[in-house]
Amino acid sequence: MSAQDLHKIANQLRGDVLQMVHAAQAGHVAGPLSSADLFSILYFGGVVDPTQDKIVLSCGHYCPIQYAALARAGYFPVEELASFMQIGSRLPGHPERGSVAGIEVSAGPLGQGVSVATGMALGMKLSNLKFSNSQIKEPRVYCVLSDGELQEGQVWEAFNFAVRRQLDNLIFILDRNKIQIENYVSQLATYGEVVGRLEAFGLNVLETDGNNIDKLKVMIEKAKTMQSAPTMVVANTVGGKGVSFMENKPAWHDQVPTKDELEKALKELNV
Repeated sequence: MSAQDLHKIANQLRGDVLQMVHAAQAGHVAGPLSSADLFSILYFGGVVDPTQDKIVLSCGHYCPIQYAALARAGYFPVEELASFMQIGSRLPGHPERGSVAGIEVSAGPLGQGVSVATGMALGMKLSNLKFSNSQIKEPRVYCVLSDGELQEGQVWEAFNFAVRRQLDNLIFILDRNKIQIENYVSQLATYGEVVGRLEAFGLNVLETDGNNIDKLKVMIEKAKTMQSAPTMVVANTVGGKGVSFMENKPAWHDQVPTKDELEKALKELNV
């Protein structure tokens, strides 16, 4: 699928997210919009093997974008997106493992998914050793996390463990939109220069424009070739990407668009 096609899908997913959040009058916007290009690649770009690879969403509040991607990829009816956060819905405000096909991890506490993904990757490694067969491709875990999660200690403990166990079947993708619920990340936390710190922990680190589909896809493919340690793809993105009045504004982390704002946003996205 071409980058142009993936871009169209990403904007379609953005539109789905905005309509879901508006209908529910609750949910998160900035992160799902910033990561839409990534989810377009993961579910429609041919980089993930859906028969054996796993996609883990650690930042559970991003779940509207994963729900939209799963629905558009045929995991469940698109019409069901309208039930987001409703009583009895299979699409809660934070994902629950098994609620619908494709949700691998229950998420809520930030950073927890990183640890779970690390355990999954270790399990795959151990299974591969037990049933060693050079003709069988080793499955991978793709873990999406947000930069706010880097403030959680268990994330760094998981990185340390994953490096120690040489989990090169584990690919982290950091949606680095630099905003969180109260303000810009830089105004709330100081954890040093991100890339340098990740490298100091022993991860393979790749950095790119996370809203450029061509560049991001190339980096994910490159991550699949790296050995001896897990790889972190630092995807520099813009919170609220695709909607001019939402871009790079912390207020839109979890703000619900009005009817007029929704209509304007959908028009900008051409969906």
